[in-house]
Amino acid sequence: MEASTVRVGWIGLGTMGLEMARNLQQHRARTGQTPITVYNRTHAKCALVAEHGAHVAVSPASIAQTCTVVFLSLRDDQAVKDIVTQLLDSIALETRDEPLLIADLTTVHPSTTQWVLHKISQANTKVRFCQTPVWGAPPAARSANLVYVTSGNNSDSALLAEISVPAFARTTIACDDPVRAAKFKIMGNFMIAGILETLGEAMAVAHESGISRELYLEFVKAMFPVAPILGYAHKMVDEDGEASKTQVGFNIHGGMKDVGYAIDVAKSAGLDLPVAELAHKHLQWVLDNGDENWDWSSLAFALRKQ
Repeated sequence: MEASTVRVGWIGLGTMGLEMARNLQQHRARTGQTPITVYNRTHAKCALVAEHGAHVAVSPASIAQTCTVVFLSLRDDQAVKDIVTQLLDSIALETRDEPLLIADLTTVHPSTTQWVLHKISQANTKVRFCQTPVWGAPPAARSANLVYVTSGNNSDSALLAEISVPAFARTTIACDDPVRAAKFKIMGNFMIAGILETLGEAMAVAHESGISRELYLEFVKAMFPVAPILGYAHKMVDEDGEASKTQVGFNIHGGMKDVGYAIDVAKSAGLDLPVAELAHKHLQWVLDNGDENWDWSSLAFALRKQ
């Protein structure tokens, strides 16, 4: 399959998915490539990509019937299972000569990736599956500055890299095994959570010891002037954590899910993640005493109030 002529489908237009799909369609339109076809449960969102030339599908089944590569960007593991089941059920009802490549960008538990691979193997169809998560917050998605992980065989990985860069990602990292790619994403998110925990603790001590959060921010700006560290540090300076309540890139619900998955991955390897357990505890405090829709950097607010 050629990236320029492949028929691309996109299912899921949430905060990240919408930005990626829109960037992909705009890039393909600018470079004379075939338009993508989009589907979203809330149908009105499709218009935001269709205005740039994308086709709109009426169901996941119609995506499966007309596309050769389908990207999934969904809310959670159950949504992935539901959509994959619908895609496979649709393909089972038709005579299909072309293979279908499903690339899942959703952050899922490794067991979900294993479930999908098993489901596909049982279906006996011409379907291949790649776990292909991204790193980056919504602003990075908006500016096509994401880091994209590919998986699968060499040809599938190369095709996905060609489709994605520079359309919605700035670079790719190849990871051959889909289950390993799921673990890779989770452990990357754990590192970000660990940075949040460390920053939150440092900001709390800086304030209580008389250094001040504002002065500590100057240290962060001088020594770590990179996203996401600097962006999260700025959010943590506010006395009442207002920035973490209103400037939401990744919410408490998602943060707790991913940190919990990291703890599971560590346990499956016979290891502990003490920093992850602390971060999970502080995120739980925000959930109990604040709002699950706050940014996960609000765990710093928990450190001040406990």
